Amino acid sequence: MKQVVSTLIKCGIAGGLIYFILQQVDFAEIVVIIQGADSVKLLAGVACWTALCLLGAVRWNWLANAAGVTISHGRSLRLVFIGFFFNNLMFGSTGGDLMRAYLVTKNMSENRWRAVLSVIVDRVIGLFALLTIASLVLLSFESSAPEQFKLIPGLYLMRKFVVLFVIGFVFCVLLYMSARARRLLRIRVLVSRLPFQSLIEKIHDALSLYRTQYPAVIKALLVSVPLQLAGISAFYFLATAIGSALNLRDQAIIFPLVQTASAVPIAPAGWGVGEQLYGWFFERFGDTLAIGVAASVLFRLITQIGFGLIGGLFWVTSSDRRTNN
Repeated sequence: MKQVVSTLIKCGIAGGLIYFILQQVDFAEIVVIIQGADSVKLLAGVACWTALCLLGAVRWNWLANAAGVTISHGRSLRLVFIGFFFNNLMFGSTGGDLMRAYLVTKNMSENRWRAVLSVIVDRVIGLFALLTIASLVLLSFESSAPEQFKLIPGLYLMRKFVVLFVIGFVFCVLLYMSARARRLLRIRVLVSRLPFQSLIEKIHDALSLYRTQYPAVIKALLVSVPLQLAGISAFYFLATAIGSALNLRDQAIIFPLVQTASAVPIAPAGWGVGEQLYGWFFERFGDTLAIGVAASVLFRLITQIGFGLIGGLFWVTSSDRRTNN
């Protein structure tokens, strides 16, 4: 019953956000904007997103194998696309990760937590790389054009939050990786007082593997840079295809922030959240609300639904689905 109520609330939030947007923007205008998209730039956006998918499969393959979970590059890629398919059926933009974790562990009799954690670590590394790029671009923007930076409402606060998040994340990772630091701060004693001890122990055992697998983690971090740049470029090309005047620097700030917020599971597939935020950011960076909303919708239609359909084909023909049946 609680799950039903939670689902209804989340659907209501998505519906409310979409209704609020449509009170500000004419839906017919959004359709006209998308219909006039430049085909060459659309293809460039699709090519960039394809590169992101390929690199994402490689990164997860490295992390899974480093955790002792053997998975081929081909199956990694199939599960990444299947994840896009299930993103359309679950809340937030990370619902597909849950399905990916389920499928990779379904036929495993041991090391199941390692497989699940490889998916989580893959997502966390991607988020860290994305926000690191955003923080560097924000710092560069502030130092190179301080007057222009000040004209954008809320940008200083966003820069402060993103930079602090990145620094805090690095500090926590270094703390966890250092046995001496954990002993000095008595981390184990503190953790022992938390509930769900068996769950925490499983997570700790799985994550501790990466303390001895630095090459795989470093490779995953390094490949995340071109991967996330491909994602930013994909959105940039799709936005410019419908007439957006924002440059690549602007999108390197907007895209990471909106995608991170859209990952929070408060609406089906993140619908409504992304449209509201992209419209809000586009206006503050000097574009129009209509272009921002249209860019978000076009981005979803291509990367979420379009690539999701490819993932659906993989799912229909996959051995995982046949085993389920």
